[in-house]
Amino acid sequence: MKKLYLAVGFIVMILLNSCHLDEKIAFNLDFDNEAKIPSIIGVNLPIEIPVPDITTNISKELSANNSKKEYLNTAFLKELTITSIDPKDQDLDFIKKIELYIKADGLEEIKIAQKLDISDAIDTELTLDVFDDKDLSAYIKKEKFELKIKTTARKILLHSTKVNIYTKFKVTADIF
Repeated sequence: MKKLYLAVGFIVMILLNSCHLDEKIAFNLDFDNEAKIPSIIGVNLPIEIPVPDITTNISKELSANNSKKEYLNTAFLKELTITSIDPKDQDLDFIKKIELYIKADGLEEIKIAQKLDISDAIDTELTLDVFDDKDLSAYIKKEKFELKIKTTARKILLHSTKVNIYTKFKVTADIF
């Protein structure tokens, strides 16, 4: 009987310790990045606007949450907002449609958000429709990624406009 108690105790200890391996964490990764939309003299012509690389610091974020990059499971885009910051009062009503793409070394460029048929009554902030069903963990694991804006103007923009691009990713990872 004593051996049975020892065996059961040993099994319980193993199960309790192995449960820790099945634990997951979930957290948000928020990024703010700026881009400059040049003056636009062509209406209804698509233009591409590069955005400086975004550094994820994912290793640091995961380490702070008792995880590692190789345990990262998923990363889904949950929010993407573009806000005019210079000139401060510049409405984004000159934008007819906008698409945002993500790219990283060794990975293909894919569309992650868009807003089509934008109202000409839009103010200084524009929230895009995100493709929240695309797992972007491979891009987040790269430590840095690029965003690219493709836009079509509804009207002439005589001066450049600096915008802030805010992105929020929902990330899940295993705890080690």
